[in-house]
Amino acid sequence: MPLIGPDRWGVLSPYLDTALDIPTENRIAWLGSIRARDAALAADLTALLREHDALHESKFLERGVLDDLSDARRPSLSGQVVGTYRLLSQIGHGGTGSVWLAERCDGRFQGRVAVKLLNLSLVGLAGEERFRREGTILARLRHPRIAHLVDAGVSSTGQPYLVLEHVDGQTIDRYCNERALGIDARVRIFLDVLDAVAHAHANLTVHRDIKPPNVLVSMDGQVKLLDFGIAKLLEQGGGAADRSTPAGTLTRDLALALTPEYAAPEQLAGGSVTTATDVYALGVLLYVLLTGRHPAGRAVESAATLVRAIVDLDPPHASDAVVSDDASGEEQARHARQCGTTPARLRRMLRGDLDTIVAKALKKNAAERYPSVTALADDLRRYLRHQPIAARPDTLRSRAGRFLRRHARTRS
Repeated sequence: MPLIGPDRWGVLSPYLDTALDIPTENRIAWLGSIRARDAALAADLTALLREHDALHESKFLERGVLDDLSDARRPSLSGQVVGTYRLLSQIGHGGTGSVWLAERCDGRFQGRVAVKLLNLSLVGLAGEERFRREGTILARLRHPRIAHLVDAGVSSTGQPYLVLEHVDGQTIDRYCNERALGIDARVRIFLDVLDAVAHAHANLTVHRDIKPPNVLVSMDGQVKLLDFGIAKLLEQGGGAADRSTPAGTLTRDLALALTPEYAAPEQLAGGSVTTATDVYALGVLLYVLLTGRHPAGRAVESAATLVRAIVDLDPPHASDAVVSDDASGEEQARHARQCGTTPARLRRMLRGDLDTIVAKALKKNAAERYPSVTALADDLRRYLRHQPIAARPDTLRSRAGRFLRRHARTRS
């Protein structure tokens, strides 16, 4: 790759920081979303990431005195004290840091928490500012269905840390499947997720990364929303933060650190992020809980087809997805069993109101989605009470209009 000048590096650097925070398996889709807007930027980032991966493979950055030791001999953080907490075992790891199960050790009271540590390599860089913002956001959110912030500080080694409520549970999809929860039970537990997100929105916070790993359910059925690491603060009017400020620039960069499968069309297309962005992700999550499949179907297997499916293609109705040709008969039967029924009965349960509710949450145009998480919750409660829902199903005319507008845009 040719030498990069300081001006170009100033453009690339924030994107590269973001890319290194994204799991390797999600980078292809992320790069695809950038390529659709700026092919030169995507090409430069691809080259830089290849060089980074080559250096990583050669262990070039792992040749310090401690790193010459084998994994078995390398010192572990287990047993170390951070603030007033002793680290017990690592329970999570990402591009910006690690998460540890820890216990209070100052004798004042007992209790276990999750300690999130920023990687030392990111201290003083953009990652530290992102970490600080996560703590600021969590400090303003107090809700029984959001894993709350307990404490924050800087360790003796200079690592910023967050002390969070520890949630001993399963991802929401696994929890529902292992207990063979029926459709109504899945809707009720999903309403608890909506309750948590509505609280965040009321406090001018958009989560931006709602997905099963960030929604845990404890053994006694309590939902907890986790990980506000790329959350966004809104202005009082619900729009974007001031983009002329350093915080606004950081918010724009954080928008790229997303999970493509649960990203809204505007996130992949570089549009405005609002509360409607979370409504879309919630629609994807509900679709997965009800059908056992992603709205994009097998398009998730390719970055290019995934981005196109999210941005341009209407997903099949939930009731059609459970008997789709994309899934084998065995897959269809397995998910139906996990819902306590058969594929044919499951299709009948989803047809009608649930099809309409999910489709409205998944509208490509943010303005056509539910205006709020509360409005989505209201319709789901009406469904459970067998009352008329506020959403109306698509007509042939509206579908044809969207088709013509989409293809006119493509031709232009």
